[in-house]
Amino acid sequence: MQSGEDASGTWSMRHRLAFGLALATLLPVLLFGAVLLWGQWRDSRDTLLLRLDANARLNAGVIDDYIDAQQAGLDLLADQMAMDLSRAKPDLAKLLYIYPGMLRALHVDADGNVTLARDARGRELVSPAGGVGGEDWFRWVRAQSRIHVSGVRRQDAYGNEAVVMITAPVLRGNTFDGALQAAIPVESFTRLPSESLARRDLQLLLLDADNRVIHAAPGLSFSVLDDAGPLGRQLRALARPTDREVRVRRMSGLLHDGDDAYVAAVQLKHGWTLVLAAPGAVLRAPLLPRLLLLAAMLGVTLLGVGAAIWWQRKMLSDSLGYLLASLRGYALGGRIDTSVNARLPDELLPLAEGIGELGARMNAAFDELNKVLEEREHVIATRTDSLRQAVAELDRLSRTDALTGSLNYRGFLEAGDRLWGEAQASGKPLSVLALDIDHFKRYNDLYGHSEGDSALRRFAGAVRSALLHSDDVLARPGGEEFTVLLPATTHAQAMHVAKRVCQRVRDADIAHAGSPKGRITVSVGVATLQPGDTEVEDILKRADAALYRAKAAGRDTISD
Repeated sequence: MQSGEDASGTWSMRHRLAFGLALATLLPVLLFGAVLLWGQWRDSRDTLLLRLDANARLNAGVIDDYIDAQQAGLDLLADQMAMDLSRAKPDLAKLLYIYPGMLRALHVDADGNVTLARDARGRELVSPAGGVGGEDWFRWVRAQSRIHVSGVRRQDAYGNEAVVMITAPVLRGNTFDGALQAAIPVESFTRLPSESLARRDLQLLLLDADNRVIHAAPGLSFSVLDDAGPLGRQLRALARPTDREVRVRRMSGLLHDGDDAYVAAVQLKHGWTLVLAAPGAVLRAPLLPRLLLLAAMLGVTLLGVGAAIWWQRKMLSDSLGYLLASLRGYALGGRIDTSVNARLPDELLPLAEGIGELGARMNAAFDELNKVLEEREHVIATRTDSLRQAVAELDRLSRTDALTGSLNYRGFLEAGDRLWGEAQASGKPLSVLALDIDHFKRYNDLYGHSEGDSALRRFAGAVRSALLHSDDVLARPGGEEFTVLLPATTHAQAMHVAKRVCQRVRDADIAHAGSPKGRITVSVGVATLQPGDTEVEDILKRADAALYRAKAAGRDTISD
């Protein structure tokens, strides 16, 4: 009984010693790693704040200087025209030559009638009918008699390019005698700063005084001419003049990929706002090497602690006797170590030798049994794996449309029920696109079913290329009708995807002589989960009804 109590006490001592050793070594490593990571994060954050401050002010100055230079040239020409209007044509052409950033310039008289209009190539353009006397910028310049810089706009006269307008009054003494206006492409003063910032992992956003987007880098969730909405108003409220320290905030909803961004905003002249956004990943990236270093330190420490614990356990185990360990080893297929016999008393040596002979026979039988079992297990595992793969392939084929690779009717029903359940559980939106290929029966009649099958495959590929998320589902319930399930997608996002689908199908350029458009097009109905819906069929019915309206509206269009 005393021996049992000693053994119990020895095991308790082993556990306590192991726990104390692990605590004494691992805790300092963890504390040191936490302090190291915290210091690295603070250094990275401070560096990022300085970068955002410096780059925001620098680029704000660059853009302001560019607009000031265009203003100066326009103001100088306006003063010259006030003295000698006969020089308007050559001076206007010279202005466009000296300032290649100007897309077009025009001169109007005091009543708003356009007297001269030229483009960047020096060509004289047709003046707009009715003049510009009723436009806001003309009334503002006539009332204020000073230079006016507009917000961003896009007009047919300038093609597809987004521009800002600079207008200078022509004054004879203190009397308003007309105005001189130039259109400046946004690209001319935003492209180089935006590309330079992108190389430093910074995204440029430029807003005008009306909260509209003048320029947005590709990584941002805005487009040119968009109303920046509440987020834009937050950014403009955050902005400070260039002579003050820039405030940096962490914000969400600014980046396409959904990541948070560190944002700095600067007030420019004329009411514009320059915003720089740095993805949160920029701040997290420097922490990765430190995390790897900490993991390596923990690994080395664990190895050292494990070796130390093993050694102390080995030393303490000597008191329990090698015979007991040998007997337990035989039960598990082990073999006796003859070198330990020297540590046993002479009286126990015959017993140890007998145990050794018995153990050798047991081990031989055990090895043979293990060999047979391993062979059978290998055969069973191989057959089980083959059967599992065959069943998985059959299950996949039973849910897949063989022609287009999209889900068939069965797979569509299962995916719809699954996504409906996930949307109900998570509260996230669920949207549906109902697609119908326009005039597809005519296509089959004209080209035959073989070409029709080929067109269906190309159509399905075009639709897949328009989807935005990996978990979006494309199904072909039947014929030329397709359905797209868009999990976690709002109605506005679904309308955007529908537009992409229509455009990608047009871009596929599948010739169709029986279609008014001369190529295959698609009609799309859009529907989104509503609070009163009780099953996924409710959304599908609304999408089908919207599809009917799109087809009734002339096809090749979208309805919701």
